Amino acid sequence: MSLITYVTRIHFADRILEDALPEEMRKLAIGRPLVVTDAAAGIDEGIERLADAMPGACRPVWLEPLRDLPGAQASRIAAESFRNDDCDGIVALGGAAALDLSRRLGVRRGDRPAPLVAIPTPTASVGLGPVAGAGDQPPGTPSVILCDPTLTVGLDAAGTAACGIDALTHCIEAYLGTTYNPPADGIALEGVRRAGAHLEKAVADGRDLEARREMLAAALNAGLAAQKGLGGADAVARALEAEAGIAARHGWLHAAILPRVIAFNAPAVEERFAAIREALRLPPGMDLAAALAELGSRIGLPGRIGFLGLEEAALRRAARTAAADPVSRTNPRHATAEDYLRLLEDAW
Repeated sequence: MSLITYVTRIHFADRILEDALPEEMRKLAIGRPLVVTDAAAGIDEGIERLADAMPGACRPVWLEPLRDLPGAQASRIAAESFRNDDCDGIVALGGAAALDLSRRLGVRRGDRPAPLVAIPTPTASVGLGPVAGAGDQPPGTPSVILCDPTLTVGLDAAGTAACGIDALTHCIEAYLGTTYNPPADGIALEGVRRAGAHLEKAVADGRDLEARREMLAAALNAGLAAQKGLGGADAVARALEAEAGIAARHGWLHAAILPRVIAFNAPAVEERFAAIREALRLPPGMDLAAALAELGSRIGLPGRIGFLGLEEAALRRAARTAAADPVSRTNPRHATAEDYLRLLEDAW
């Protein structure tokens, strides 16, 4: 069985794109989809595979990738295309840029939200959890998600490292978050275990399908567990990426940020660190922040942010943005803009 139903319908299997997409589009009555892609969509010939897998009678409208546009402008253009071209659903293929944009559109089919098929290609966002740029507006939830590990195989080492540590960060922050959700806690810890065991293998060998499969599973766990919310590391990273103009490389700065947020949060949740250490197969009592920093270094991620060349004013703006980010509300220890600024200065 490839079908999972938790939060939404999720298929997870090798080559599930070809097996499940035609039937799911028929079930959702999608005959003229708006197809949203991004720079990550072409991994392992993803776009060609998507085009070949669509039902024969389908009349897709292919949206040009909206690179280098602010989120609100990209959403407006995509929503106008949906309406002007009489689309009846959305198919999103790629990474966070494509999946998040599709979830922000808010377009409707009749009196209901338009159905959305999400097909992740990197091992990071699977179309669940918080959406960058959505503010307090709840993002849409995909009608169905197709998790096909064979679509992720071509991702390079740097992208694999960034996506993998992003999934690991989401699992850790969901587990440590303030919301009470025992099932999500278990899902988060299982994601930590999978990422801890397979992230370095996936970075070392881009064709290791088992490692890719396990990292996609960790990303799925991260998305499901994110129903609890996330925390300060995600808030700071997104704010810093926006200031530096590298939002498309989400996860790249996590090795510099996550260990410092973990150290900041320790007074509030240190008793929960033992379960994370166990999932990562670390010795009891080992410094969790230091272990995560070492992992980031081993997979080639920067441990400092000074190379970004940001001035003090930019760091202050990033700190204020992080403090105002909705995901910061579920951080286990209340963090102000000044707290985040001290963290960024330490990471410099």
